[in-house]
Amino acid sequence: MYKIVGYYIVEKITAPDYLEIECDEMITVSECFSEIHPDLTYCYFSNNRKKERVEYCKKWNIDEDKALKLQEDIDLMFQNRIAIDGRFLRLEDAKRICKEYFDSERCVIVSVSTTEEYYQKITDDIMENSNSINDFFTGILDENEFLGYDILGWDCGGFHTFLCNSLHKNEELLKFNKYCLLENDFGFVEDFAKQIQGKGEPVEWIPCRIGKCE
Repeated sequence: MYKIVGYYIVEKITAPDYLEIECDEMITVSECFSEIHPDLTYCYFSNNRKKERVEYCKKWNIDEDKALKLQEDIDLMFQNRIAIDGRFLRLEDAKRICKEYFDSERCVIVSVSTTEEYYQKITDDIMENSNSINDFFTGILDENEFLGYDILGWDCGGFHTFLCNSLHKNEELLKFNKYCLLENDFGFVEDFAKQIQGKGEPVEWIPCRIGKCE
């Protein structure tokens, strides 16, 4: 059984050619490849990135009034129901924000979950490196539609996937599905995660289940 760490609104992308993985579209919670929405850097936090903020809102057809409403929505949830990296505690919040501000054809809401042993490790990692006063995790069982497995590691406010460092090229028996996620069984993914510890990003690699939330 898999316990949910949280929910993400993920923008679907085309997998980079250098990965050499054949897939229809890439779904990942790693910001090295995809964007997680809402991106708090461009629509909530105070900074000097005015140009990027304008481009972000233009991309999603968010006018000034709607941008203010999004900021208000985030303010009500921040550090309580939405984390710094865009991780939602409540699925209903993710669904509402996606519907009101983002294109459901270009985005998908996913759950990130793992087994009890790794759930404790990944939540401990997030807590240790979190800037939130009170971090949060759902802990409920993941019964969402299975999309595939990923190997993730937490690093300073967000997830890396093992694909960030092309670590998949170390194992010919890895099988990828149309979402650029692993379709090997969990035991195989778990064993491979152990093999790549200490490689790539300075994180603990953890086998995770990715679910599609309707």
